[in-house]
Amino acid sequence: MRYKLMGFAGIALILLAAAAANALEPAVETNHRIHQHLTARRDTGCDCGGTGLCSHLPLVIINTGGQEIPGQLTDEVDGFAQRVYSTADDGGSTIQVEVKVIDNQDRNNHPGDPPAVETGSEFRVRGYSSRYYEKLSYLLKFSGEDGRHQDISVMGMDAHFEWALHGPIIDKTLIRNYMWYNISGEIMRYAPNCRFCEVMLDGEYQGVYLMTETITDGENCRLNLSVNVKNSQATGFLLRMDRPNEAELETIRDIYSYAERVNRVFQDIAIRFPGKTRLTEEVKQAIELNYAAFEKSLYSYDYATGRYAYWNWIDTDNFVDYYLINEFVQNFDMGAYSTYIYKEPGEPYRLCVWDFDNSLGNFPLAVDLPDKYLLNERAWYVMLFKNEAFVQRVLERYGELRESWLNEAYLLSYIDQVVEYLGPAAERNNQRWADQIANWEGLGSDKENPHSFEEAVEMMKSRIIQRGGWMDETIHSLQQHCHPSRNKKYNH
Repeated sequence: MRYKLMGFAGIALILLAAAAANALEPAVETNHRIHQHLTARRDTGCDCGGTGLCSHLPLVIINTGGQEIPGQLTDEVDGFAQRVYSTADDGGSTIQVEVKVIDNQDRNNHPGDPPAVETGSEFRVRGYSSRYYEKLSYLLKFSGEDGRHQDISVMGMDAHFEWALHGPIIDKTLIRNYMWYNISGEIMRYAPNCRFCEVMLDGEYQGVYLMTETITDGENCRLNLSVNVKNSQATGFLLRMDRPNEAELETIRDIYSYAERVNRVFQDIAIRFPGKTRLTEEVKQAIELNYAAFEKSLYSYDYATGRYAYWNWIDTDNFVDYYLINEFVQNFDMGAYSTYIYKEPGEPYRLCVWDFDNSLGNFPLAVDLPDKYLLNERAWYVMLFKNEAFVQRVLERYGELRESWLNEAYLLSYIDQVVEYLGPAAERNNQRWADQIANWEGLGSDKENPHSFEEAVEMMKSRIIQRGGWMDETIHSLQQHCHPSRNKKYNH
Protein backbone atom coordinates (compact mmCIF):
# COMPACT_ATOMS: atom_id res chain seq x y z
CA MET A 1 0.00 0.00 0.00
CA ARG A 2 2.84 2.36 0.89
CA TYR A 3 4.25 2.43 -2.66
CA LYS A 4 0.79 2.93 -4.11
CA LEU A 5 0.24 5.98 -1.89
CA MET A 6 3.69 7.38 -2.59
CA GLY A 7 2.95 7.22 -6.28
CA PHE A 8 -0.42 9.02 -6.28
CA ALA A 9 0.99 12.55 -6.49
CA GLY A 10 3.43 11.52 -9.18
CA ILE A 11 0.71 9.73 -11.11
CA ALA A 12 -1.42 12.88 -11.16
CA LEU A 13 1.46 14.79 -12.74
CA ILE A 14 2.11 11.96 -15.16
CA LEU A 15 -1.52 11.90 -16.25
CA LEU A 16 -1.50 15.63 -16.97
CA ALA A 17 1.75 15.45 -18.89
CA ALA A 18 0.62 12.43 -20.90
CA ALA A 19 -2.89 13.52 -21.77
CA ALA A 20 -1.89 15.08 -25.08
CA ALA A 21 -0.11 11.90 -26.12
CA ASN A 22 -2.89 9.63 -24.85
CA ALA A 23 -0.35 7.67 -22.78
CA LEU A 24 0.43 7.26 -19.10
CA GLU A 25 4.22 7.43 -18.98
CA PRO A 26 6.31 7.30 -15.79
CA ALA A 27 8.19 10.54 -15.25
CA VAL A 28 11.64 8.93 -15.39
CA GLU A 29 14.50 8.93 -17.86
CA THR A 30 13.86 6.33 -20.56
CA ASN A 31 16.03 4.22 -22.84
CA HIS A 32 14.17 5.66 -25.85
CA ARG A 33 12.34 2.39 -26.26
CA ILE A 34 9.89 2.27 -29.15
CA HIS A 35 6.46 1.07 -27.99
CA GLN A 36 4.61 0.19 -31.17
CA HIS A 37 1.16 0.96 -29.79
CA LEU A 38 2.25 4.53 -29.03
CA THR A 39 4.12 5.33 -32.25
CA ALA A 40 2.63 3.28 -35.11
CA ARG A 41 -0.46 4.24 -37.09
CA ARG A 42 -3.69 3.09 -35.47
CA ASP A 43 -6.71 1.41 -36.98
CA THR A 44 -9.00 3.87 -38.77
CA GLY A 45 -11.24 1.31 -40.44
CA CYS A 46 -11.03 -0.71 -43.63
CA ASP A 47 -9.72 1.21 -46.66
CA CYS A 48 -10.26 -1.49 -49.31
CA GLY A 49 -13.98 -2.16 -49.21
CA GLY A 50 -13.62 -5.31 -47.12
CA THR A 51 -12.44 -7.44 -50.04
CA GLY A 52 -9.64 -9.16 -48.13
CA LEU A 53 -7.30 -8.93 -45.18
CA CYS A 54 -6.94 -5.25 -44.35
CA SER A 55 -4.89 -4.44 -41.26
CA HIS A 56 -3.24 -1.50 -39.57
CA LEU A 57 -0.65 -3.99 -38.30
CA PRO A 58 2.28 -5.02 -40.51
CA LEU A 59 1.72 -8.26 -42.43
CA VAL A 60 4.27 -11.09 -42.65
CA ILE A 61 3.63 -13.26 -45.71
CA ILE A 62 5.49 -16.61 -45.77
CA ASN A 63 5.56 -18.99 -48.72
CA THR A 64 7.00 -22.47 -48.12
CA GLY A 65 6.36 -23.71 -51.65
CA GLY A 66 4.44 -26.64 -50.20
CA GLN A 67 7.31 -27.95 -48.05
CA GLU A 68 6.65 -29.56 -44.69
CA ILE A 69 7.82 -27.24 -41.92
CA PRO A 70 10.45 -28.95 -39.72
CA GLY A 71 10.63 -28.65 -35.96
CA GLN A 72 7.20 -30.06 -35.19
CA LEU A 73 6.74 -32.71 -32.52
CA THR A 74 6.71 -36.28 -33.81
CA ASP A 75 5.14 -39.30 -32.15
CA GLU A 76 8.54 -40.21 -30.68
CA VAL A 77 8.30 -38.05 -27.59
CA ASP A 78 10.26 -39.09 -24.51
CA GLY A 79 8.70 -37.01 -21.74
CA PHE A 80 10.24 -33.60 -21.12
CA ALA A 81 13.87 -34.68 -21.04
CA GLN A 82 14.30 -35.36 -24.74
CA ARG A 83 11.87 -34.98 -27.59
CA VAL A 84 12.05 -35.78 -31.29
CA TYR A 85 11.29 -33.07 -33.84
CA SER A 86 10.46 -33.50 -37.51
CA THR A 87 13.16 -32.65 -40.06
CA ALA A 88 13.17 -31.32 -43.61
CA ASP A 89 13.21 -33.71 -46.57
CA ASP A 90 16.99 -33.37 -46.75
CA GLY A 91 17.32 -34.18 -43.05
CA GLY A 92 18.07 -30.61 -42.05
CA SER A 93 16.44 -28.62 -39.26
CA THR A 94 15.19 -25.78 -41.50
CA ILE A 95 13.69 -25.19 -44.93
CA GLN A 96 14.23 -22.24 -47.24
CA VAL A 97 11.16 -20.01 -47.66
CA GLU A 98 10.18 -16.66 -49.16
CA VAL A 99 9.23 -13.89 -46.73
CA LYS A 100 7.52 -10.59 -47.45
CA VAL A 101 6.85 -7.90 -44.86
CA ILE A 102 4.17 -5.38 -45.81
CA ASP A 103 4.40 -2.27 -43.67
CA ASN A 104 2.75 0.79 -45.24
CA GLN A 105 3.23 4.02 -43.35
CA ASP A 106 0.21 5.95 -44.67
CA ARG A 107 -2.53 3.34 -45.14
CA ASN A 108 -3.59 -0.16 -44.13
CA ASN A 109 -1.67 -3.26 -45.17
CA HIS A 110 -2.99 -5.84 -47.65
CA PRO A 111 -1.42 -9.12 -48.84
CA GLY A 112 -1.07 -7.82 -52.40
CA ASP A 113 0.70 -4.56 -51.50
CA PRO A 114 4.34 -3.97 -52.48
CA PRO A 115 6.50 -5.31 -49.63
CA ALA A 116 8.78 -3.16 -47.50
CA VAL A 117 10.99 -6.26 -47.07
CA GLU A 118 11.35 -9.25 -49.37
CA THR A 119 13.92 -11.91 -48.57
CA GLY A 120 14.75 -15.57 -48.45
CA SER A 121 14.88 -17.14 -45.02
CA GLU A 122 15.60 -20.33 -43.16
CA PHE A 123 12.41 -21.40 -41.39
CA ARG A 124 11.27 -23.88 -38.76
CA VAL A 125 8.98 -24.29 -35.78
CA ARG A 126 10.43 -22.99 -32.51
CA GLY A 127 9.59 -23.07 -28.80
CA TYR A 128 9.12 -25.83 -26.24
CA SER A 129 5.67 -26.21 -24.68
CA SER A 130 4.23 -24.04 -27.49
CA ARG A 131 4.84 -26.91 -29.95
CA TYR A 132 1.93 -28.76 -28.35
CA TYR A 133 -0.57 -26.21 -29.66
CA GLU A 134 -2.10 -25.68 -33.07
CA LYS A 135 -0.98 -22.06 -33.35
CA LEU A 136 2.75 -22.58 -33.74
CA SER A 137 5.67 -20.20 -33.29
CA TYR A 138 8.46 -19.98 -35.85
CA LEU A 139 12.12 -19.07 -36.26
CA LEU A 140 13.28 -16.97 -39.21
CA LYS A 141 16.90 -16.54 -40.32
CA PHE A 142 17.05 -14.05 -43.17
CA SER A 143 19.49 -14.87 -45.95
CA GLY A 144 20.70 -13.23 -49.16
CA GLU A 145 21.01 -14.71 -52.62
CA ASP A 146 24.39 -16.16 -51.65
CA GLY A 147 22.75 -18.10 -48.81
CA ARG A 148 24.59 -16.19 -46.10
CA HIS A 149 22.72 -14.65 -43.17
CA GLN A 150 21.61 -11.10 -43.85
CA ASP A 151 20.77 -8.43 -41.28
CA ILE A 152 17.54 -6.65 -42.25
CA SER A 153 15.59 -3.94 -40.45
CA VAL A 154 11.98 -5.04 -39.95
CA MET A 155 9.05 -2.84 -38.89
CA GLY A 156 11.39 -0.10 -37.73
CA MET A 157 13.51 -2.37 -35.53
CA ASP A 158 17.29 -2.52 -35.66
CA ALA A 159 18.66 -4.74 -38.42
CA HIS A 160 19.08 -8.37 -37.44
CA PHE A 161 19.15 -11.69 -39.28
CA GLU A 162 17.43 -13.94 -36.72
CA TRP A 163 13.84 -13.35 -35.61
CA ALA A 164 11.26 -15.25 -33.59
CA LEU A 165 7.67 -15.16 -34.78
CA HIS A 166 5.90 -15.73 -31.47
CA GLY A 167 2.30 -16.85 -31.80
CA PRO A 168 0.56 -16.26 -28.47
CA ILE A 169 -2.05 -18.92 -27.77
CA ILE A 170 -1.42 -19.95 -24.16
CA ASP A 171 -1.50 -16.24 -23.40
CA LYS A 172 -5.05 -15.40 -24.42
CA THR A 173 -4.42 -11.67 -23.83
CA LEU A 174 -1.85 -11.75 -26.70
CA ILE A 175 0.22 -9.07 -24.98
CA ARG A 176 2.34 -10.49 -22.15
CA ASN A 177 5.58 -10.76 -24.14
CA TYR A 178 5.04 -7.44 -25.92
CA MET A 179 4.28 -5.63 -22.68
CA TRP A 180 7.13 -7.02 -20.60
CA TYR A 181 9.84 -6.92 -23.27
CA ASN A 182 9.06 -3.24 -23.74
CA ILE A 183 8.81 -2.37 -20.05
CA SER A 184 11.98 -4.36 -19.35
CA GLY A 185 13.64 -2.42 -22.16
CA GLU A 186 12.87 0.80 -20.27
CA ILE A 187 14.26 -0.59 -17.01
CA MET A 188 17.29 -2.52 -18.25
CA ARG A 189 20.13 -1.81 -20.65
CA TYR A 190 18.93 -4.41 -23.13
CA ALA A 191 15.71 -6.29 -23.87
CA PRO A 192 14.60 -7.74 -27.22
CA ASN A 193 12.89 -5.48 -29.71
CA CYS A 194 9.41 -6.60 -30.77
CA ARG A 195 6.45 -5.59 -32.96
CA PHE A 196 2.94 -6.95 -33.41
CA CYS A 197 2.07 -8.22 -36.88
CA GLU A 198 -0.38 -10.55 -38.59
CA VAL A 199 0.88 -13.64 -40.38
CA MET A 200 -0.22 -15.46 -43.50
CA LEU A 201 1.40 -18.84 -44.16
CA ASP A 202 0.96 -20.33 -47.64
CA GLY A 203 -2.10 -18.16 -48.16
CA GLU A 204 -3.80 -19.07 -44.87
CA TYR A 205 -4.38 -16.50 -42.14
CA GLN A 206 -2.58 -17.46 -38.89
CA GLY A 207 -3.49 -14.57 -36.59
CA VAL A 208 -1.63 -12.02 -34.48
CA TYR A 209 2.07 -12.70 -33.92
CA LEU A 210 4.93 -10.88 -32.23
CA MET A 211 8.02 -10.42 -34.39
CA THR A 212 10.83 -10.53 -31.86
CA GLU A 213 14.57 -9.96 -32.09
CA THR A 214 16.35 -13.05 -30.80
CA ILE A 215 19.12 -12.73 -28.25
CA THR A 216 22.18 -13.37 -30.35
CA ASP A 217 24.76 -11.58 -32.45
CA GLY A 218 24.54 -9.82 -35.79
CA GLU A 219 26.47 -7.16 -37.69
CA ASN A 220 24.12 -4.43 -36.44
CA CYS A 221 23.00 -6.18 -33.25
CA ARG A 222 22.59 -4.09 -30.13
CA LEU A 223 24.64 -6.65 -28.19
CA ASN A 224 28.38 -6.78 -28.80
CA LEU A 225 28.93 -10.52 -28.97
CA SER A 226 31.45 -10.54 -31.78
CA VAL A 227 34.18 -13.16 -31.95
CA ASN A 228 37.80 -12.04 -31.72
CA VAL A 229 39.81 -14.88 -33.23
CA LYS A 230 43.13 -13.28 -32.29
CA ASN A 231 42.20 -12.70 -28.65
CA SER A 232 39.72 -15.17 -27.19
CA GLN A 233 39.52 -13.06 -24.02
CA ALA A 234 38.00 -10.24 -26.07
CA THR A 235 35.17 -12.37 -27.41
CA GLY A 236 31.62 -11.66 -26.32
CA PHE A 237 29.48 -14.67 -25.49
CA LEU A 238 25.97 -15.72 -24.56
CA LEU A 239 24.94 -18.65 -22.36
CA ARG A 240 21.48 -20.13 -22.05
CA MET A 241 20.10 -22.06 -19.09
CA ASP A 242 17.44 -24.48 -20.26
CA ARG A 243 16.41 -28.12 -20.49
CA PRO A 244 19.18 -30.57 -21.43
CA ASN A 245 19.35 -32.31 -24.79
CA GLU A 246 17.43 -29.65 -26.72
CA ALA A 247 19.41 -29.99 -29.94
CA GLU A 248 17.18 -27.45 -31.67
CA LEU A 249 18.75 -24.69 -29.59
CA GLU A 250 21.89 -25.03 -31.72
CA THR A 251 24.19 -24.86 -28.75
CA ILE A 252 27.35 -26.59 -27.52
CA ARG A 253 26.41 -28.20 -24.21
CA ASP A 254 29.64 -28.41 -22.33
CA ILE A 255 29.44 -26.29 -19.20
CA TYR A 256 28.82 -28.10 -15.95
CA SER A 257 28.04 -25.37 -13.45
CA TYR A 258 27.52 -24.75 -9.76
CA ALA A 259 24.07 -23.43 -10.66
CA GLU A 260 23.14 -26.88 -11.97
CA ARG A 261 23.96 -28.42 -8.62
CA VAL A 262 21.92 -26.00 -6.52
CA ASN A 263 18.98 -25.46 -8.87
CA ARG A 264 15.90 -27.50 -8.10
CA VAL A 265 14.78 -27.98 -11.69
CA PHE A 266 16.09 -30.09 -14.53
CA GLN A 267 18.28 -27.73 -16.55
CA ASP A 268 21.66 -27.22 -18.13
CA ILE A 269 23.85 -24.26 -19.08
CA ALA A 270 25.07 -24.13 -22.66
CA ILE A 271 27.00 -21.83 -24.96
CA ARG A 272 24.47 -20.14 -27.25
CA PHE A 273 26.94 -17.80 -28.94
CA PRO A 274 29.44 -18.14 -30.60
CA GLY A 275 27.83 -20.86 -32.72
CA LYS A 276 29.50 -24.07 -33.81
CA THR A 277 31.15 -22.57 -36.88
CA ARG A 278 33.04 -19.94 -34.87
CA LEU A 279 33.52 -21.72 -31.56
CA THR A 280 37.19 -22.64 -31.73
CA GLU A 281 38.80 -24.67 -28.98
CA GLU A 282 40.56 -21.54 -27.71
CA VAL A 283 37.34 -19.53 -27.56
CA LYS A 284 35.46 -22.43 -26.01
CA GLN A 285 38.08 -22.86 -23.29
CA ALA A 286 38.19 -19.11 -22.58
CA ILE A 287 34.40 -19.00 -22.11
CA GLU A 288 34.37 -22.05 -19.85
CA LEU A 289 37.22 -20.72 -17.68
CA ASN A 290 35.69 -17.27 -17.40
CA TYR A 291 32.27 -18.54 -16.41
CA ALA A 292 33.80 -21.06 -14.01
CA ALA A 293 35.80 -18.29 -12.34
CA PHE A 294 32.64 -16.20 -11.92
CA GLU A 295 30.71 -19.06 -10.32
CA LYS A 296 33.69 -20.02 -8.16
CA SER A 297 33.61 -16.48 -6.80
CA LEU A 298 29.85 -16.44 -6.29
CA TYR A 299 29.52 -19.85 -4.63
CA SER A 300 32.53 -19.53 -2.33
CA TYR A 301 32.74 -18.34 1.29
CA ASP A 302 34.53 -15.27 -0.07
CA TYR A 303 31.59 -14.33 -2.30
CA ALA A 304 31.33 -10.87 -0.69
CA THR A 305 34.98 -10.29 0.16
CA GLY A 306 37.08 -7.66 -1.63
CA ARG A 307 38.63 -8.71 -4.90
CA TYR A 308 36.99 -12.14 -4.69
CA ALA A 309 33.46 -10.71 -4.43
CA TYR A 310 30.60 -11.37 -6.83
CA TRP A 311 30.27 -7.66 -7.65
CA ASN A 312 33.59 -7.81 -9.49
CA TRP A 313 31.90 -10.13 -12.00
CA ILE A 314 28.32 -8.96 -12.49
CA ASP A 315 26.35 -5.81 -13.20
CA THR A 316 24.62 -5.82 -9.83
CA ASP A 317 21.87 -3.40 -10.86
CA ASN A 318 21.10 -5.59 -13.87
CA PHE A 319 20.73 -8.67 -11.65
CA VAL A 320 18.50 -6.70 -9.27
CA ASP A 321 16.24 -5.43 -12.05
CA TYR A 322 16.04 -8.85 -13.69
CA TYR A 323 14.99 -10.41 -10.41
CA LEU A 324 12.35 -7.79 -9.60
CA ILE A 325 10.74 -7.86 -13.04
CA ASN A 326 10.45 -11.64 -13.02
CA GLU A 327 9.39 -11.86 -9.37
CA PHE A 328 6.73 -9.19 -9.82
CA VAL A 329 5.11 -11.05 -12.71
CA GLN A 330 5.89 -14.49 -11.22
CA ASN A 331 7.73 -15.72 -14.27
CA PHE A 332 8.63 -19.18 -13.01
CA ASP A 333 10.92 -19.94 -15.97
CA MET A 334 13.44 -17.46 -14.54
CA GLY A 335 16.65 -19.12 -13.43
CA ALA A 336 15.57 -22.46 -14.85
CA TYR A 337 14.42 -22.32 -18.46
CA SER A 338 14.86 -19.73 -21.21
CA THR A 339 17.36 -17.91 -19.00
CA TYR A 340 20.05 -15.91 -20.84
CA ILE A 341 23.27 -14.58 -19.34
CA TYR A 342 25.72 -12.71 -21.55
CA LYS A 343 29.07 -10.97 -21.37
CA GLU A 344 30.23 -8.31 -23.78
CA PRO A 345 34.01 -7.80 -24.11
CA GLY A 346 35.36 -5.86 -21.14
CA GLU A 347 31.91 -5.80 -19.50
CA PRO A 348 30.44 -7.65 -16.50
CA TYR A 349 27.90 -10.47 -16.75
CA ARG A 350 24.32 -9.38 -17.42
CA LEU A 351 20.98 -11.14 -17.69
CA CYS A 352 18.36 -10.68 -20.39
CA VAL A 353 14.61 -11.24 -20.05
CA TRP A 354 12.84 -13.77 -22.26
CA ASP A 355 9.43 -15.45 -22.47
CA PHE A 356 6.62 -14.06 -20.30
CA ASP A 357 3.84 -16.25 -21.71
CA ASN A 358 3.31 -18.01 -18.39
CA SER A 359 3.61 -14.93 -16.19
CA LEU A 360 0.98 -13.14 -14.09
CA GLY A 361 -0.96 -16.22 -13.10
CA ASN A 362 -0.89 -17.94 -16.49
CA PHE A 363 0.84 -21.03 -15.12
CA PRO A 364 -0.37 -23.79 -12.76
CA LEU A 365 2.29 -23.14 -10.11
CA ALA A 366 1.53 -19.41 -10.18
CA VAL A 367 -2.18 -20.12 -9.72
CA ASP A 368 -1.47 -22.22 -6.63
CA LEU A 369 1.06 -19.76 -5.19
CA PRO A 370 -0.13 -16.21 -5.85
CA ASP A 371 1.49 -14.82 -2.69
CA LYS A 372 4.98 -16.31 -2.50
CA TYR A 373 8.58 -15.31 -3.15
CA LEU A 374 10.27 -18.16 -5.00
CA LEU A 375 12.70 -16.76 -7.53
CA ASN A 376 15.23 -15.60 -4.92
CA GLU A 377 16.06 -19.32 -4.54
CA ARG A 378 16.86 -19.80 -8.23
CA ALA A 379 20.32 -20.17 -9.75
CA TRP A 380 22.73 -17.33 -8.85
CA TYR A 381 20.20 -15.69 -6.52
CA VAL A 382 20.62 -18.42 -3.90
CA MET A 383 23.95 -16.80 -3.09
CA LEU A 384 23.15 -13.17 -3.91
CA PHE A 385 20.34 -13.07 -1.39
CA LYS A 386 22.75 -14.07 1.37
CA ASN A 387 24.38 -10.65 1.00
CA GLU A 388 22.77 -7.80 2.93
CA ALA A 389 23.92 -5.14 0.48
CA PHE A 390 22.32 -6.97 -2.44
CA VAL A 391 19.03 -7.45 -0.60
CA GLN A 392 19.01 -3.80 0.44
CA ARG A 393 19.46 -2.77 -3.18
CA VAL A 394 16.51 -5.02 -4.12
CA LEU A 395 14.32 -3.25 -1.54
CA GLU A 396 15.38 0.22 -2.66
CA ARG A 397 14.95 -0.57 -6.32
CA TYR A 398 11.52 -2.07 -5.77
CA GLY A 399 10.39 1.24 -4.27
CA GLU A 400 11.78 3.12 -7.27
CA LEU A 401 10.10 0.84 -9.79
CA ARG A 402 6.73 0.91 -8.03
CA GLU A 403 6.75 4.67 -8.48
CA SER A 404 7.60 4.35 -12.18
CA TRP A 405 7.55 1.36 -14.53
CA LEU A 406 5.88 -1.05 -12.09
CA ASN A 407 3.33 1.46 -10.90
CA GLU A 408 -0.15 -0.06 -10.84
CA ALA A 409 -1.86 2.82 -12.65
CA TYR A 410 0.78 2.80 -15.39
CA LEU A 411 0.54 -0.97 -15.93
CA LEU A 412 -3.25 -1.04 -16.11
CA SER A 413 -3.26 1.91 -18.50
CA TYR A 414 -0.60 0.21 -20.62
CA ILE A 415 -2.79 -2.88 -20.99
CA ASP A 416 -5.82 -0.81 -22.00
CA GLN A 417 -3.80 1.09 -24.60
CA VAL A 418 -2.36 -2.07 -26.18
CA VAL A 419 -5.76 -3.76 -26.29
CA GLU A 420 -7.22 -0.68 -27.97
CA TYR A 421 -4.33 -0.56 -30.43
CA LEU A 422 -4.77 -4.21 -31.47
CA GLY A 423 -8.48 -3.63 -32.07
CA PRO A 424 -9.80 -5.58 -35.07
CA ALA A 425 -6.54 -7.55 -35.39
CA ALA A 426 -7.22 -9.16 -32.00
CA GLU A 427 -10.78 -9.87 -33.11
CA ARG A 428 -9.56 -11.63 -36.26
CA ASN A 429 -7.04 -13.65 -34.26
CA ASN A 430 -9.62 -14.65 -31.67
CA GLN A 431 -12.05 -15.73 -34.37
CA ARG A 432 -9.32 -17.77 -36.09
CA TRP A 433 -8.45 -19.58 -32.86
CA ALA A 434 -11.86 -19.47 -31.17
CA ASP A 435 -12.00 -23.18 -30.30
CA GLN A 436 -8.51 -23.21 -28.75
CA ILE A 437 -9.21 -20.05 -26.74
CA ALA A 438 -12.52 -21.33 -25.41
CA ASN A 439 -11.52 -24.91 -24.69
CA TRP A 440 -7.91 -24.87 -23.48
CA GLU A 441 -7.86 -25.38 -19.71
CA GLY A 442 -4.32 -25.71 -18.48
CA LEU A 443 -4.50 -23.87 -15.16
CA GLY A 444 -6.40 -26.26 -12.91
CA SER A 445 -9.94 -25.36 -11.84
CA ASP A 446 -12.34 -23.78 -14.31
CA LYS A 447 -12.44 -20.43 -12.51
CA GLU A 448 -8.73 -19.92 -13.19
CA ASN A 449 -9.00 -20.53 -16.95
CA PRO A 450 -10.17 -17.56 -19.00
CA HIS A 451 -12.39 -18.58 -21.89
CA SER A 452 -12.26 -15.34 -23.86
CA PHE A 453 -9.87 -12.54 -24.75
CA GLU A 454 -11.78 -10.07 -22.56
CA GLU A 455 -11.81 -12.40 -19.57
CA ALA A 456 -8.09 -13.07 -19.95
CA VAL A 457 -7.31 -9.35 -19.96
CA GLU A 458 -9.35 -8.72 -16.81
CA MET A 459 -7.71 -11.66 -15.02
CA MET A 460 -4.26 -10.32 -15.87
CA LYS A 461 -5.19 -6.90 -14.53
CA SER A 462 -6.49 -8.44 -11.31
CA ARG A 463 -3.26 -10.37 -10.93
CA ILE A 464 -1.18 -7.20 -11.27
CA ILE A 465 -3.24 -5.49 -8.57
CA GLN A 466 -3.06 -8.53 -6.29
CA ARG A 467 0.63 -9.22 -6.80
CA GLY A 468 1.73 -5.60 -6.46
CA GLY A 469 -0.33 -5.04 -3.32
CA TRP A 470 1.04 -8.18 -1.70
CA MET A 471 4.66 -7.34 -2.56
CA ASP A 472 4.22 -3.79 -1.22
CA GLU A 473 3.29 -5.24 2.16
CA THR A 474 5.86 -8.04 2.29
CA ILE A 475 8.94 -6.99 0.30
CA HIS A 476 10.99 -6.41 3.46
CA SER A 477 10.55 -10.08 4.42
CA LEU A 478 13.28 -10.80 1.86
CA GLN A 479 15.75 -9.56 4.47
CA GLN A 480 15.44 -12.88 6.27
CA HIS A 481 17.56 -14.48 3.55
CA CYS A 482 20.60 -12.35 4.43
CA HIS A 483 20.23 -12.47 8.22
CA PRO A 484 23.50 -13.43 9.99
CA SER A 485 21.82 -16.26 11.91
CA ARG A 486 21.03 -17.93 8.61
CA ASN A 487 24.37 -17.37 6.92
CA LYS A 488 27.10 -17.50 9.56
CA LYS A 489 29.51 -19.51 7.45
CA TYR A 490 29.16 -17.08 4.55
CA ASN A 491 28.78 -13.68 6.18
CA HIS A 492 31.72 -13.45 8.56
